[in-house]
Amino acid sequence: MVSDPKSPRTIKAPSYFDALLPVVTLIVLVGASVALFGLDAVNGPLQVAIILSTMITSIVILKNGHTWEEISESGRKGIATVSGAIFILFSVGALIGTWNMSGTIPTMVYYGIVMIMPNWFYPIPFLVSVGVSLSIGSSWTTAGTLGVGLVGLANMLGLSPEITAGAVISGAYVGDKVSPLSESTVFAAQLNGVELYKHIRTQMWTTLPAAAIALIAFIALGINQHSAFDATVTDNELKRFNELFHITPWNLLPLFFLLTLSVLKVPASLAIMCSALLAGIMTPIMQPQVVLRFIAEPDTAAL
Repeated sequence: MVSDPKSPRTIKAPSYFDALLPVVTLIVLVGASVALFGLDAVNGPLQVAIILSTMITSIVILKNGHTWEEISESGRKGIATVSGAIFILFSVGALIGTWNMSGTIPTMVYYGIVMIMPNWFYPIPFLVSVGVSLSIGSSWTTAGTLGVGLVGLANMLGLSPEITAGAVISGAYVGDKVSPLSESTVFAAQLNGVELYKHIRTQMWTTLPAAAIALIAFIALGINQHSAFDATVTDNELKRFNELFHITPWNLLPLFFLLTLSVLKVPASLAIMCSALLAGIMTPIMQPQVVLRFIAEPDTAAL
C-alpha cells in the first residue's frame, strides 16, 4: 500500500488478479465475438469487447484507490503519445488515393514489370516492394496494391504465386520497420521516448541482415525456376497500364518529393500530406482521363 501525500486515501498495488482480469476478459470476449460472428466481428462486436475490457480495467483502478481524474489524465497522456502514429494513418490514406490517381503507383508497377526477367522474377517483387514500402511507410498498402498485381502476373507467367507473395510481403516489411513514414516505427519511438531516427538506426541492425538473406534466397529460387515465360503477357500488362494511365517519369515526382522531405527530416505526417497534395494537383494535369473516369464512376477504383 502507498499513501498519497495529497489526500488521506491509500493506493493499493495491483494484485495478480487485478492484472489478469482485464486481459482474460478481453481474450474471452474477442474469442466469443469471432466464434459467434466470424469476420463480421470487426464491424462492431470487437469494439464492444474492447470497451467492456476498458471499463473493467477502470473499475480495477478505482478499487485500488486511484481517482477518475487520474484515469482521465492517464488516458489523455496515452492518446498524446500515439498522436503522431494516428496522424500518419490518416495521411497515408490520402497519399495512396492521390498516388493511384496521379499515376505514381501505376508508374512504379509499370517500371517494375519492365525489369522482369524469368530467372530474376522473384527478386524483382522483393526489391520493388522494398522501394514502395520505404516510400509510403505502409506494408499492408504495399502488399494490397502492388502485391496483388505482381502475384497475378506471376500466375500468368507460370511462376509460383506463393513465392511471389512471400517476396512482396518480405519486401513490404522492410519499409514498415525502417521507414520514417511508418506509423508503427513512429509509434514505437514515441512510446519509448526515443528519437525517431535513432530508433530507425537501431532497427537497421536486424532489418538489413534479414533483408539481405531474403534477397539471396529469392535470387536462388529465381535461378532454379523454370517457367514458360511469354513476353506477350508482360507486353499486354504494360499495354493495359498505358491505356489506363499516361505513364511518364514525371509521375514519380510525388515520390521524389516525399523522399526529399524525409531526408530533410520533415515530420512524417506533414511530409505525407504535402506529397499527397502535390499528387492531387498533378492528377488533372497528368491523368485527366482518370479524373473523368472517376467522376463518371466514383465507385470504380483507379486500377
